[in-house]
Amino acid sequence: MSSPHRPRLGRQPAWSFPVATEHTMDNGLRVWVFDLPGQYVISATMALDLPLTAEPTDHEGIANIAAHTLDEGTRSLPGASYTETLENTGAVIGAGVTQLATHVSIDVPVTGLSDAFPLFADAVRTPALADDDVLRHIGLRRAEIQQVMANSAQLAAALVPGAVFDDRFRVSRATGGTTATLGAFGADDVRAFQSAHYSPAGSTLVVAGDFAGLDSIALAESAFGDWAEADNTRFHEEPAGAAPRRRLISRPGAVQADIRIAAPAVDRADPRWPAFQVACSVLGGTFQSRLNTELRERRGFTYGVYMSTTQLRRGGYAVVGGSFRTDVVAESVAEALRLLDVASKPFTTAEVRRAVNFLTRTAPLRYATASGVSQQAVILASMGLDWRHVDESTALLAAVTADDATAVFTEIWPSDPAVLVVGDPALADGLGVEAEPMPDL
Repeated sequence: MSSPHRPRLGRQPAWSFPVATEHTMDNGLRVWVFDLPGQYVISATMALDLPLTAEPTDHEGIANIAAHTLDEGTRSLPGASYTETLENTGAVIGAGVTQLATHVSIDVPVTGLSDAFPLFADAVRTPALADDDVLRHIGLRRAEIQQVMANSAQLAAALVPGAVFDDRFRVSRATGGTTATLGAFGADDVRAFQSAHYSPAGSTLVVAGDFAGLDSIALAESAFGDWAEADNTRFHEEPAGAAPRRRLISRPGAVQADIRIAAPAVDRADPRWPAFQVACSVLGGTFQSRLNTELRERRGFTYGVYMSTTQLRRGGYAVVGGSFRTDVVAESVAEALRLLDVASKPFTTAEVRRAVNFLTRTAPLRYATASGVSQQAVILASMGLDWRHVDESTALLAAVTADDATAVFTEIWPSDPAVLVVGDPALADGLGVEAEPMPDL
């Protein structure tokens, strides 16, 4: 009996991000419809042009509370009646905030889309925001803050924006607000905030899936076409970096410490973004990255270390992070900083090719579902870009060379980044800093 022949691998077929049908309503709301045959769970997301700079300074966190209370009932269907009606369509609704926008999304089988879409619109346009629901979500946010303070990794992540950006800027503080600001507003303030700032102008509705003959534009017009624009001005800040420093946040007796090394970076509209993205991938974006290979595989200091980027509409930041044994923290910081000195060890062509292949060839997997397509489109809309950016960025990534990645990273990444450690105060001498008590969040 002859054994079957092993199939030959061919060239990866050309791939492009799905093309959207675009429509703009008379009230200024943009609609992007992605028709995806075979995707029978429809994903729709409203990206409200609502940066957190719209929050009053003493009411920070109010946008987060408003978003998380939207699905607790509407004016026409208060309380549980809204949830029950929505569940009967098979839909799931959710909402959240970023520094750039508020996102409200719904996933629903195409068979329930016609019934669910008006309910989705009601949550965005006319939520009840009842007193008890608002107060409960304020309490949940307070509990979340306590959980963050009890978890070393979460605390380190929460403190990174403040280590990167000057505290004059909203982006330096938590999206969900602090214990102090949460105590400064109530349900009346939340309702007033939603009414004043939820608006079609500048916002984008993304709908993706197989619509099985339904007219998605007509559905959108019916649900949102008569939505009146709110009278407010939106301001997207361009934050300045903070003076870099080292900090040790004290957690007595901790057997491991969480390290974050961070610095300001660039946004997606910056022409240096593709090369910087490749550079960060080489350094800490994959299992074979320089940081992970050295600190995990060769030295055994950590279970894993990464480098990630966060983009704003203007600017952004990059951060190296991981959890390390307490006895090797000072050595780990020194070694990580050495590995980040790309000028002394430029990227190789092989490293850059691997990173480019990873970033470009995994795209079909990331966008294989309606939800994946919708989420990416919404992120881009929140950044002031459109869905074409995916293909444009992919083409630019493919052209990045080792010299490009080395030059751009060396230009953007500072020689003295911010270093933040959450761990035992005995680490102070090795890090050359004084231990600080746990901050109030």
